[in-house]
Amino acid sequence: MGVSILGPTAFVLLALSPAMHAQYLNLPQYDNGANLAYFVQADLNNDGKADIVGIKTNAPTTVGSDIVALLGNGTGGFGVPVTTAITRIDNAALGQFFIGDFNGDGSPDVAIFGTDHVTGQHAVGILLGNGDGTFQAAKETILSVPGTPLTGICAAADADFNGDGRLDLTYLSNNGGALSLVFLAGKADGTFAAGVATSVSVNTLGCLASGDFNNDGKIDLAGAGSGGGGSIYMMPGKGNGTFQAPITVGKGGQKIVAAQLGPDSNLDLVAERFDSPVGITVLLGDGTGHFPTTHTYYDSIAAGASNMPAVVDLNGDGRLDIAWIGAANHAEFVSVLLNNGDGSFALGKSYDADGLSPTVGFLAADLNGDRKTDFAFGNFASGISVILGNGPGTFKANLATLAGGRTLRAAQLNKDNKPDSLVWNGNGSTAWLGNGDGTFNVSASSSCDVNGAAAFGDFNRDGSIDIAGPGNLNGLPVISVCLNNGAGTLTTSGHYDQGVQHNLVLAGDFNNDGKLDLVASDQSGFSVLLGNGDGSFQNGIPASVNATQASFFVRDFNNDGNQDLAVLTSSGVEVFLGNGNGTFKAPILTSEPTSSGFITAADLNADGKKDVVVAGGVNLTVLLGNGNGTFQAPVTYALHGSALTQPVFGDFNRDGSVDVAVAVTTATDHVNVVDVFFGDGKGKFSATPTVFRVGGPISALDTADFNLDGKPDLAVQSDFEITLLHQ
Repeated sequence: MGVSILGPTAFVLLALSPAMHAQYLNLPQYDNGANLAYFVQADLNNDGKADIVGIKTNAPTTVGSDIVALLGNGTGGFGVPVTTAITRIDNAALGQFFIGDFNGDGSPDVAIFGTDHVTGQHAVGILLGNGDGTFQAAKETILSVPGTPLTGICAAADADFNGDGRLDLTYLSNNGGALSLVFLAGKADGTFAAGVATSVSVNTLGCLASGDFNNDGKIDLAGAGSGGGGSIYMMPGKGNGTFQAPITVGKGGQKIVAAQLGPDSNLDLVAERFDSPVGITVLLGDGTGHFPTTHTYYDSIAAGASNMPAVVDLNGDGRLDIAWIGAANHAEFVSVLLNNGDGSFALGKSYDADGLSPTVGFLAADLNGDRKTDFAFGNFASGISVILGNGPGTFKANLATLAGGRTLRAAQLNKDNKPDSLVWNGNGSTAWLGNGDGTFNVSASSSCDVNGAAAFGDFNRDGSIDIAGPGNLNGLPVISVCLNNGAGTLTTSGHYDQGVQHNLVLAGDFNNDGKLDLVASDQSGFSVLLGNGDGSFQNGIPASVNATQASFFVRDFNNDGNQDLAVLTSSGVEVFLGNGNGTFKAPILTSEPTSSGFITAADLNADGKKDVVVAGGVNLTVLLGNGNGTFQAPVTYALHGSALTQPVFGDFNRDGSVDVAVAVTTATDHVNVVDVFFGDGKGKFSATPTVFRVGGPISALDTADFNLDGKPDLAVQSDFEITLLHQ
């Protein structure tokens, strides 16, 4: 049986990083100049290797579309495109697209829906395959039944509906608001007999799946409603291409796939639901055309993709599993459900698809000949990406935790020696407790109202990491403090500086009393809140700077044992040397850089003196410290785009030198990536960054060894997911 996929795409060639810089995984991508609108998988040249075939459209025009074949090389890649022009039929990319053997010669053919080039009548065309990735000119059948074929990605089905051994088509047609099923009997030569319509009493159908659901030897149709969690209908086949009236057999999906999922021989249904929350509903058939057992699975996806779920054995246990690709505001991820053997499923890991939505094709097949299922998908910005399978239901891709948030910080929150994360989602902060394998569990009992950039520290000296940051109390801005019970549960314990808007809060012992204090930015500078050592703080001591809600960083820049501040102002970098009592000396100005951005500090050249790094605009600027609060002349490195986050440091290529990473959005295509500059140990960095793609609008970046393999990982936060880039 065929499948159809719908949506626009273009292709961009991005290669893996060189071996000497092989830090984080970039999915291999393939260009080939294909510019496909949508694609599916087939073995077009009968060599046992998975190929891709789709339509290239010359949108916004409706003529001149091509069938494009990308022949698999058996290693997970694809060759140059093989193109066959579509003649006689226009609007081909707007209708259905099927792969099937319509003339019985053993080679896959292509079926398309569109309009006749001369008359404009609705038509279906079959391009017979030559067995080498090319196709013959389309054989056209005019659709004589009144009405317009629906253009949804599964609004038609191919099967032998009349039992004559030939492949037929059935499609949904809308005639003035009245919906019907139109049967086209195949003639085994690429043409069809005149259509036969069966009236449908419901007008919410948008997707079809075929199979013998009642075990009577006749092909039936299951139909999904057009609503997100709409009704599922069964239309028993009469064996002649017509169908009985639809009966409601369940709810839960807009896109459906038929497959045998349970231990019996009955056909079941997989429905991708697009209501809130988005997920997968499995309807287990009883062999009578009914589905009395239903399971629904969610993976915190904020919005659905326009693709069919893939139902295939992902872990080699002989049972069919489910994979689907979800999208949320330009973030993409692949989620996995593994079959338990009884028709129920366990949620597997989710993987970042490192590209922009909408996804226009998604398939699961063995692409590299290792007998393990791989994924391929495409989208407008990134082309075709391939995720290779490991075999046991896991894949060679960056892990994604599908949870909303705007900031992220790595920390040790529950004393199990596994790195955790703190995520702010706009309504407070939540601890995401690490499992030590790169995945997280949410601390559901946390009730922390910190809703901005937070400071980490043991504020009450009980051995657990607490947080403090911007919050809100009765409509007024405050600094909120949340204490940790040692198990990762954070509870608000107090509010300070009420009525003063703070954006950034950091911690340090500014009066050298052994108790952590806070420093917070405000409208005219910053304030220091001295800590009492019990989790409470004194009133703020303000200081003025030439900036509103300035970006700053805490370090000892002159090695006198007192905590200092480096502040990014409109004049440049100003260093406030601490007096050791919570106050500061007059600032020392370094006139460069003058742009706003994100500032941080580290010892980049191992000389014992703190250096400053600023990510602002399209540049990364390094100022090596002299050890007295002043700096050497700035050195600027060009970013791949505009800086989105504060830089983070780590030995990412494990050569013993400090490297720096920063998230950026590219100026040309607005793709979000992470730029990594490799340090030479002397304070200099690689002239150009190594770029790692990440799906979704990036809002925060941090680093830790989240999977405990001894290599620093990068955690990337977007509004909809946490993505871990593993080495």
